[in-house]
Amino acid sequence: MIRTGGGMGGVEYNSEAVTGYLADFVSEVWHLRHSGDDTPQMIAPDGCCEIILHRGVPPLERSGNVWVRQPEAFLYGPLNRALALQLSGPMDVLGIRLHPWAVGGLGRDPSAWRNRSVLLDTIVGAKPSDRLLTMARSAGSPAEFLAVSNGLLLDCFRSCDLPEGVVALVSSLRGAEPGSIRKLATRSGLGERTIRRRFERACGLPAGDLVGIFRFHRAREAIKAGTALSEVADLAGYADQAHMTRDFRRYAGTTPVPARNSAAFDVFYTH
Repeated sequence: MIRTGGGMGGVEYNSEAVTGYLADFVSEVWHLRHSGDDTPQMIAPDGCCEIILHRGVPPLERSGNVWVRQPEAFLYGPLNRALALQLSGPMDVLGIRLHPWAVGGLGRDPSAWRNRSVLLDTIVGAKPSDRLLTMARSAGSPAEFLAVSNGLLLDCFRSCDLPEGVVALVSSLRGAEPGSIRKLATRSGLGERTIRRRFERACGLPAGDLVGIFRFHRAREAIKAGTALSEVADLAGYADQAHMTRDFRRYAGTTPVPARNSAAFDVFYTH
């Protein structure tokens, strides 16, 4: 799958869905090339963690009031806020997108990685990290990368167990209908406290954050499709339009109105 995006110059994005045992933990591998300029760009959280392997010069990332350069190989932990990037030149990067529940298999407390980039070698070891980066830089496509790295990625997740009940709970939240913790408890027969504990352990985010992130993307997709703002809040499950605006400021760094416009990294959310 190859897509192009607007925004700050040309973007080429292609991805390859993962199959087999690895698909329980990894949804896809993607490759992005961006011609680059110094216009800051916002990336919204989608509930998934990513293993990032830079094939070229890493971009700058805003950390507080300063800009710091991203590492070459790292895991971006669970995000519950907008991420600001600034390119200092062309960007060439390969990403491994994990399912929301997979990050818990890589660390005992994934919540400690929240809104952080964690060096990949501290998670999988120096040699596997170096090998994955070398494979990413030599592969001609996501499919080629998967072909050569599948065994190594399997080793990273082989000892991981799918978290009890969380896969079904996340799938329910991602559905077409607006979700809530109370609705999940009713459907699953689990207590709300149990659901919150399982989400935090498996996904590294409070269950309420995932509810908010999926609701935000439901609203964002409706806005992109041309739905009137006066209707979007209700369709997405917000209490009112002010509630939706607060979520957009948190997750996108802007209000809902600019979401109609094309942005460089829209390609990340078109699945």
